[in-house]
Amino acid sequence: MAPLVVRGRIWKFGDSIDNGNIDGVMEGVDPEFKNKVAPGDILVAGKFFGMGASDEHAPRFLKQAGIAAIGAESISNIYQRTLVNIGLPAMECPGISRLVEEGDEIEIDFTSGKVPNLRSGQIGSGDKLPEIALRILQQGGLIPYLKGQFASKETRSQV
Repeated sequence: MAPLVVRGRIWKFGDSIDNGNIDGVMEGVDPEFKNKVAPGDILVAGKFFGMGASDEHAPRFLKQAGIAAIGAESISNIYQRTLVNIGLPAMECPGISRLVEEGDEIEIDFTSGKVPNLRSGQIGSGDKLPEIALRILQQGGLIPYLKGQFASKETRSQV
């Protein structure tokens, strides 16, 4: 399996960012964020990112705004799974808030769990994603992954 590495400029947020604050692309925290974020940027957050409701609206807004990945001190389990299912990689990385300053460029290696800050040279580490999550992300989300699985089974059954 090919490694999944995302490199980009970070936007840094604090703790307890719930789904309602994320909805509309971080409107509840920074109403101007949606006008500042660029495709390929990475969102870094503190503890309890994505707590609250588990609908797909807020994660989809993040992806549509161009966020390429998320690294947080901790992420609600169901929220992390929702992010993976829509094709937006996210990883828990204890200490990431101390590792970066807003505007830094980082890499998040979802395969190895390494998170180097390209400005400072410091390297954090997070939880590697399970192989099934990596496969889903590499296909662009759960729906494309399942379509591929069904298509390959259909092809094998016709042989």
